[in-house]
Amino acid sequence: MDKYLKAFSSYLNQLNDAERDEVMNFYSEYLQDGGFTNYDDIVAELGTPKQLARKVLADYSIRILDDPDTGSTRTKTQQSKTQVRTIWLIGLALLSTPVTIPMAIAAVAVMAAVMIAAAGVLFAIIMAIIGILIGGLTGFVVGFGVLATSFSTGLTYIGGGLAIIGIFMMLIPVIVWIVRGIIRGTLGFSRWLYSKLSRKNKAEERRDHK
Repeated sequence: MDKYLKAFSSYLNQLNDAERDEVMNFYSEYLQDGGFTNYDDIVAELGTPKQLARKVLADYSIRILDDPDTGSTRTKTQQSKTQVRTIWLIGLALLSTPVTIPMAIAAVAVMAAVMIAAAGVLFAIIMAIIGILIGGLTGFVVGFGVLATSFSTGLTYIGGGLAIIGIFMMLIPVIVWIVRGIIRGTLGFSRWLYSKLSRKNKAEERRDHK
């Protein structure tokens, strides 16, 4: 049992000390109460240490997202990072469970295709916006260059360049909004998939029945 728990604990480095202690105490008590001492018997009951740890990490990450107290203190950037981390942990949890691997691979493939398509569209938009910025900067610089020979033409170029740069600045929040929307959509799909394919282990079932 000690060998299993030691390996299990080594995969929980993303949890803080209090969370890790809570998880370790729960599963340690479960194994002791059940009289589990043999490593293979524990694997048959709970899965390998890595499989169990990935499920625990995914569950904790989802719990953090749903916690209104921690959610209210995070910035939008921190929230997006937490969401991306949760998507990653959910994917690992699904792909580490033999029962869900075939279905998870198919679902992840579909999700990846959608994300690649969305990323392609986003990349094209970003390139277009960068082109706009380059055009604006070029017009601004050229305007100063022709001021000496044609004041009105120079002002026209400078004004046009500034207008284009202004449009670029206005489009930045749109790009950020699109990226966050893609993350939220992917997270929603990941959580739905996890709820359909993930199964509680016997220790969790016993806890919930108490």
